Amino acid sequence: MTEAALRVAALLMGVYAIVILALFAAALIRGLRWKEQTRLTTELLPQIRTSLVDYLAGNDDLEPLRRFLKVSRSDVLSAILSFQSAVSGSARDRLCGLALDLELLDEWRRDVRSRDVARRRAAFAVIAFVYAFEPCRRAVGDLLADSLEDRDWEVRVCCAQALARFGSPAEVVAIFRIATKENLLTRILLAEPLRPHALELSKAAVPDELRSGDAARVLAALQIVVAWERALPLAGLDEWMLHPEPEIRIQALRAAPLVTASRENELSVMQSLADPDPDVAMAAAAVVGRLQILAAIPLLVQCLSGGNSALARTAAAALAALPPQGWQTLEELAAGGDPTTVSLAEDVLRRVRPARSK
Repeated sequence: MTEAALRVAALLMGVYAIVILALFAAALIRGLRWKEQTRLTTELLPQIRTSLVDYLAGNDDLEPLRRFLKVSRSDVLSAILSFQSAVSGSARDRLCGLALDLELLDEWRRDVRSRDVARRRAAFAVIAFVYAFEPCRRAVGDLLADSLEDRDWEVRVCCAQALARFGSPAEVVAIFRIATKENLLTRILLAEPLRPHALELSKAAVPDELRSGDAARVLAALQIVVAWERALPLAGLDEWMLHPEPEIRIQALRAAPLVTASRENELSVMQSLADPDPDVAMAAAAVVGRLQILAAIPLLVQCLSGGNSALARTAAAALAALPPQGWQTLEELAAGGDPTTVSLAEDVLRRVRPARSK
């Protein structure tokens, strides 16, 4: 029995040794392949980029690029994508046209069905880039729109960004609505490509979301408006400055300098200075300075003595942004009274006096 057990143990040890050696050999082979690919990439990328620059400069000879494709298709793809932020207009169209000239688009459309997540993401990334070129948009068809519900988050965002930049007006509205229902990171990534359409979206799409009755969608819409940082003809914002949800009130206040000025908005900003939530009051104080609401000076003084140090600093900064009345108020506060208020007023005055003396 002991001899049989020893034989079994020896056999198992032999199997384990073979498995370990096989794993080691596989890792070694992968390492060597990665090293060779890295060396090849380091050597090829500068040459591919040079060929791309020549092509963009007007050289129609595609043979160098076709040769590179036979050696390393992934490096050609990387080189094309590396030009995304460096070209625009006709140069971008010419670069995107390579997808058709080199017959790459059909290959990328096959890759989007791959089970390899990295391969799928890379294919969608390059398709989203060439989507800027109208002939490529025709060739791609509804692929990006159909992939907005893809199981992979990065793929969904990639498709949404491309449609926000180059899609039809209806698709742009759809992407905005998707952004209001997604998480904050998705909204951040979609706000920038949606920015060129901010004016058009503010006419109907944004008001529709604000009137949806869903607090989460209202908050998301306001966050996107604030991220755009563009002047918009958005009416009725004062309603959201007084919303029961503090975060909605804060975002509405931050959006106030971006919309058409109105007496209702100013009154709501001033009312928000007395908000029980200090974060809301701080947002209101910051807006007072940007909108130059001189009537809010007495309320800012109350914020200085309210006991919240962060709110007091914000209120003092708002007074400094309201010369000359705000500066005069700071000088009066610095002349005497509560030591903390005096110190804060003096500190702010030291920063604004150089500007005042000019």
